[in-house]
Amino acid sequence: MAKKILVVPDVHGGIFWKEPVENYLNQVDRVVFLGDYLDPYWDANETCDMDFVLFNFMEIINLKQDNSEKIVLLKGNHDFHYTSKRTMEIACASRCNITNWQIYNKIFNDCVDYFKIAHVENVKGLTYLFSHAGFTTYWINKVNAKIWRMNDRDINVSRQDFVDKVNMLEYDYEGQNMLAIIGKCRSLFGEKTGSVLWADIYEHAMPKAPKAYGLNQVFQVFGHTRLEEDMILFDNLALIDSQQCFMIDDRIENRIVPLRDYETIQKDL
Repeated sequence: MAKKILVVPDVHGGIFWKEPVENYLNQVDRVVFLGDYLDPYWDANETCDMDFVLFNFMEIINLKQDNSEKIVLLKGNHDFHYTSKRTMEIACASRCNITNWQIYNKIFNDCVDYFKIAHVENVKGLTYLFSHAGFTTYWINKVNAKIWRMNDRDINVSRQDFVDKVNMLEYDYEGQNMLAIIGKCRSLFGEKTGSVLWADIYEHAMPKAPKAYGLNQVFQVFGHTRLEEDMILFDNLALIDSQQCFMIDDRIENRIVPLRDYETIQKDL
């Protein structure tokens, strides 16, 4: 049976995810949300009604409750600043809703087991590495030097044990510091690249992935850098923050496609 994964990029209060999830929930093996559920953009394409944004977020929470194994909820930088007072202080993203902060903080803490930082899936022999903003060698090296202190050759991003280590970072004081690293694209005082929550597309190695840490052995899927086009696609990564859902299906040649294109392709499968 074909393996299929529906991917939902940065939500930011939008409802573009609802119809695709309703239509495909029973047809896919996994639905992966890439984070940033709150803090809508202040433009005509987004609703900024805070009651609606909260309701939309709770619908996603309820979806996870009802489909715990099928739904994967990743955290983004706009979720990280709601997890604690400290994370808000060290890495507060723009548009943080101070008025509703206590409400959002309670939800994230009540549902702490629902969220993680990274996720891996194998589709047709290829390892897909999902995160909010993507992994860079600079950031992995920095975390390893500060926290893990492993031999570089023992770190491989395609392995579940690596992803498990990353998912534990937010529960550690120094780990939170590492997740709060902002890159030069977002701050004059930023580092070479941001963290897995903060790295911009221009901070990634393109078009070829570096061999270090096995980054050339995975296909990364992430959001964070808002796009006007459908996606930015290279051999080793796909940036898909374009307010639409995407499909991964081991029956098709493309590694990932916008859902509207997939629905056309699907007719010939």
